[in-house]
Amino acid sequence: MKAGIKTIITGVGFFVLGAFIIPLAILLTLFFSDTKEVQFRIPGNTDIVIEEAGRYYLWNDYQTVFEGKSYNRSKTIPDGIEIKIRNKENNKLYDFISDSSISSSTGSSSKNSIVYIDFQSPVNITIEIVDGGEERIFSFSQSDFLKMFGLFVGGWCFSMFIGISGIGLTIYGVIKLIKSNKKSSQATSLSV
Repeated sequence: MKAGIKTIITGVGFFVLGAFIIPLAILLTLFFSDTKEVQFRIPGNTDIVIEEAGRYYLWNDYQTVFEGKSYNRSKTIPDGIEIKIRNKENNKLYDFISDSSISSSTGSSSKNSIVYIDFQSPVNITIEIVDGGEERIFSFSQSDFLKMFGLFVGGWCFSMFIGISGIGLTIYGVIKLIKSNKKSSQATSLSV
């Protein structure tokens, strides 16, 4: 095999890997990522196990399907809803921070954040939602935004690095091939 051919093949392989395979793997990872979201009907109480420390959000699932029933409510929660989040073991109420700045849509489901709490360690909690008039669906989970953003940006940078390396290797392989052809043609002309 002529000098440079292997380098060209390697470069093309790196380019394909960086341009197509890595981005596809990232998209599939984001699409199939498993969120530990707990949905529940309000008004009412729900017990939740927080398995790892972090920031958790209470969400207003204003468009969703829950237990086979479709819910299409307003983005804003009605006045008079009382939210209590307590430690199930010692009955202590948690302070939470109002935050309606995050919204998320997947397929036919849409939700927006209501409040969040930063948990320092695993704990069992009870969420109690009082009043609110109409039946609604809320959920409780961590926000996947930062994780998805980090995966997307990190994956994009890695993908670009691999793709550009592939282009560089391909160009280097072509240069090696051209030099090899010039040397062989000079050697042929000298031997004649």
